[in-house]
Amino acid sequence: MITTSARRIAAVLAACLLAVLPAAAGTASAASPVPATRPGDGGQGRTTFGVQPSAAKKPDARPHFSYGVTPGAVVKDHIAVHNYGKKPLTLRVYAGDAFTTADGGFDLFAANHRSTDVGSWVKLGKNVLSVPGRSHVIVPFTLTVPQKVTPGDHTGGIVASLSAVRTDKKGSKVAVDQRVGARIYLRVAGELEPRLTVEDLDTSYHGTANPFGTGSATVTYTVRNTGNVRLAARQAVRVRDLFGGGAKVPAPRDIPELLPGAAVKITTSATGVLPAMRDTTTVTVDPRPVRGDIKHRVLPRVTRVEDFWAVPWAMLALLLVAAGALTLLLVRRRRRRGAGTSAPDLRPAAARSKQAVGLAAILLTAGAVVAGAPADAEAAESGGLAVSPARGSDAQPITLSSAAPCPAKTANVIARVTGAGFPGGGQIVVGNAPLATYPKVPGGGLSIPLTYTMRDYASTAGFTTLRGTYTFTVSCLKGAFDLTSLRDFTGSLRFTAKDAYRDGTRVAVKAPDAKAPGQSGQPVPPTVSGGGTGAETGSAAGAGAGAPSAPANGSAAPSGAPVAATEAAAQDSNTSLVAWSVGGFAVALLALLMGAAHWARGRRARAAEPEPGD
Repeated sequence: MITTSARRIAAVLAACLLAVLPAAAGTASAASPVPATRPGDGGQGRTTFGVQPSAAKKPDARPHFSYGVTPGAVVKDHIAVHNYGKKPLTLRVYAGDAFTTADGGFDLFAANHRSTDVGSWVKLGKNVLSVPGRSHVIVPFTLTVPQKVTPGDHTGGIVASLSAVRTDKKGSKVAVDQRVGARIYLRVAGELEPRLTVEDLDTSYHGTANPFGTGSATVTYTVRNTGNVRLAARQAVRVRDLFGGGAKVPAPRDIPELLPGAAVKITTSATGVLPAMRDTTTVTVDPRPVRGDIKHRVLPRVTRVEDFWAVPWAMLALLLVAAGALTLLLVRRRRRRGAGTSAPDLRPAAARSKQAVGLAAILLTAGAVVAGAPADAEAAESGGLAVSPARGSDAQPITLSSAAPCPAKTANVIARVTGAGFPGGGQIVVGNAPLATYPKVPGGGLSIPLTYTMRDYASTAGFTTLRGTYTFTVSCLKGAFDLTSLRDFTGSLRFTAKDAYRDGTRVAVKAPDAKAPGQSGQPVPPTVSGGGTGAETGSAAGAGAGAPSAPANGSAAPSGAPVAATEAAAQDSNTSLVAWSVGGFAVALLALLMGAAHWARGRRARAAEPEPGD
């Protein structure tokens, strides 16, 4: 039987292989390019020609034509057409509109395309030229700007074209149009609106056969210039899972130039994507002036956030198989019990109820132990978090400083912000990063500078108006994949205006041990105070380098008595919390032991009952 099955499987695999091979061969032949001769290779030397801006007498050093005009203006200029070969050439010269290619490059339309912009405004002195070998011809042209023209950038160019018919290796006649051009950048006076948008963001998750592994994802989106000024752009793509972990995404290439109204489709890949059912992709685009252009006003960052499904199919399949196996085992066990007795269960109702109560007690108390037992004595502790500067704007960098160090078993830290506009679970402002990433302040606390501003975080979350109180929480984690928080530090700030906040949290900092090696005997400032927006300094990151800074409101630093009272209150709170945790653990353990004893007693009573028919 085994031999027959093996033969059948081999036959099926062979049939599948024979069915696939012809399709693969057909695809490969269809994708093979047809060899063709290079434009200008006629066997007698390469045909080479070019164009460049020129004065009336001789070519100049301008890289392209660039004009600033008003509606109705008339511009007169010249272009030089060069023939670098030995034989004379007959070239066609024409003007055309420009466009952005699919990969973000600059190009001009062919001669058969009807121009509606700069290409239609240019009138050349000649459209057909005969250029002798090793020489050039200068052609004058006139550019007339219409009266009713929109302000902003208009782009085109002047093209020299050589059309010829070549013969490829197979003897086929191929029409070849060899073109070179000079760009024309025209800026019409008026209100300039530099603006980019991110559209059609889509993320496709590709799973993995490993139930405990990570997959990959393909991210596609479109960057469109919806303003009236040509712009460059720098891009960043982030893919994060439900737990705040980040995937590895290579930085997309910068966009060197995007013409008004043009769009570029970007595709990138992410690896190490954790299938957490609902992951998030964030695309950030920073508009920039094109190289050589004037600097515009500060351009706003463009952010697009979309969720996508990352279903752990392999894990679900494993759980399904395990559930099926467990169900089959229980059914077979029940059938064996039913076959072993022909009479109904005559056990006393009291014994059955005791056994059920005992089993329920075991399950409930086990759940209580798992949920309530403290993993660390400091797991329930919380501490203060200083926000620096204590007063500032939504575009100002912020530094978070914890009042005390993380517990000894801490490996990673993560930070979130909550408040009006942010998701209910908070917006992650510091990813799951190693503890050693951040420096320490006096007393051993962490100094965590935020990468972006409050305005950036609000834009990422999809809103623009910051209002009310926003609370930051820094959590000390056991590890990158263990999200158990050993200790949380919280601090807040309050927005009193559209773009300004005040009352950033100031917290007490424990002084370092005076007997520790390498430390001086000078007293440590009792507070970590944020600097103001003006001459005030003393951010948390630099608190250990200079003199103690005063609070932002100009008042003197608080005396030692309130600080001692605050620390004593925190210590009493932590002590009572630990006592409650230990007491709850003891009660749960006692209940578990009593439930186990009750269940075992029920089992013995059942075994002692006489079998039916005895």
